[in-house]
Amino acid sequence: MASIDALIEQIIEASRRKGGRAFSSERVYGDEPILMRGSQMASYLPEPIRQMRALGRSPQARSWTDARLFVEQARLMEDFEDSCPYAGTFQSCFPTYDAMSDRQLRGYFTWRARVRSGSIEETSTSFAYVYIYELLNGIGTEPGERSFAAIEAFWQAYRAFEPTMDRYVKPWLIDYAAYHELDPALAEPYANVAHDRAVAVLAREEQHVLETTPAHGRGRGRRRATRSYGLDPAADEALLAALDELSTYRIRDARLYRDAPEDVLNVTCAVFDRLARYYHSSRSQGLVSSLFGMRHAMPHLMFASAVFYPGGRHPDCVYELGQTRRYECKNGIWTCDALHDGGERSAKLGQVLRAVDRQLRAALDYPHPLKERGDPKYLTQLIEREVTDYLAWKRAHAPRRVEIDLSKLAGIRSAAAVTREALLVDEEREDGPLPPETARPEAASEAPAARGASEASWPGKQGPGPAQPVPGGEKGASIGLGTDELALLQALLAGQAPAGSTDLLVDSINEKLFDLLGDTAIEFGLDGAPALVEDYVDDVRSVMGNLP
Repeated sequence: MASIDALIEQIIEASRRKGGRAFSSERVYGDEPILMRGSQMASYLPEPIRQMRALGRSPQARSWTDARLFVEQARLMEDFEDSCPYAGTFQSCFPTYDAMSDRQLRGYFTWRARVRSGSIEETSTSFAYVYIYELLNGIGTEPGERSFAAIEAFWQAYRAFEPTMDRYVKPWLIDYAAYHELDPALAEPYANVAHDRAVAVLAREEQHVLETTPAHGRGRGRRRATRSYGLDPAADEALLAALDELSTYRIRDARLYRDAPEDVLNVTCAVFDRLARYYHSSRSQGLVSSLFGMRHAMPHLMFASAVFYPGGRHPDCVYELGQTRRYECKNGIWTCDALHDGGERSAKLGQVLRAVDRQLRAALDYPHPLKERGDPKYLTQLIEREVTDYLAWKRAHAPRRVEIDLSKLAGIRSAAAVTREALLVDEEREDGPLPPETARPEAASEAPAARGASEASWPGKQGPGPAQPVPGGEKGASIGLGTDELALLQALLAGQAPAGSTDLLVDSINEKLFDLLGDTAIEFGLDGAPALVEDYVDDVRSVMGNLP
């Protein structure tokens, strides 16, 4: 073969040296002769192709099916390679070798040789399907995971030229994994398992709703059972995710969900529960079964629309795929137990979710409303009731906000001091006057004499002037403080964190110091630790310093 190519090159080179003419002559020709090997001529047909054609015309082939004839011819041509590219097109609804002309056959085997070497080029789509048929029947590769990987790799590369191949190749990959009982993880990406699992989530929620709804709340015209919001946030999130997965309207991508996710979550789940009860009492089928059908077994044709010849009866087997689909072969007949809805999103469910989004926006006065699209009256009324129930529940369970105006505390203390002065009897009033400044901590720090005057009104104090220590008795007994309470106050003044639970001690100290300060002396911070109120630190320190 190499000598023929060298001879052709030698003749062409000699023609170039003579000015483009192959032979010396007085006549002038407009075209040069085209030199080629005999195998490149249109009339040439390689011997393996002749044998393949002869096999198709043999007496034994008359009793074969088209699929078996294809496989027998493919085994004969398994290792054949050609070098005659085909520039034309080949189109066939059921492409096989017999459907090709001799020229198309040579072009196919030339293209197949390049594919096997790693160069996948665009060609007639029917050529690509013939190559996949070969791989499905184990031609050119070892049946099993290696053949599965070869089909998958070729399809993913060639789908850039022909995306419509997805419609056929994905089911073939699933069937191939089931037929050869491969790891289910290989087929799950092409089995639309997410769709089936989402339907299973809706079916479980529907069953739970019907089982937990009292009998008096299921029929039409009966008292409606109110949904308990927020009892199982994880289940509600799973339900909303399943609804979003199965619906043509993606509610979790909507603007309202980004701004008020909790409102959308609670109302959407409540509407689903209400629809489940409505369909149970008013329709012949349940909600989920009316949207997606029911899982059941049906006869299954392996490798539908492909050229496949099994060669014998497949042994009985059961193949589980993703807990949502099961293939079973019994006596050579395959069945598939699964949902048979095609795995498409539900437009009817999309209408429900859009109506929820629209009516909830209207109820919340959301600045970006949605237009009404003629939703059924029963659906509009149902959603309106659920929105009303939820907003009423939300208002009833709203956290109470308590705001304290610290600027008014000084006035409150002053008023309390005036009230206390008015309640004193004459004997108590003779012990010394109680000036209004005693109620103001800032006045206490600015005028020690005034603080001393106020301290004169405590038990054991006499007259205005500097505070005098309490004579005799246990330290703190004059104002009712115990040993543990004094220890807690000393720790707080020193900035130390007390150990153990101090709730009861804090309450007791605040109660005993209230007459002195007219306010709470110790508060709990955000971390739960007690701390002295900053305004009364000096007062407490003065009390601790004057105690014996």
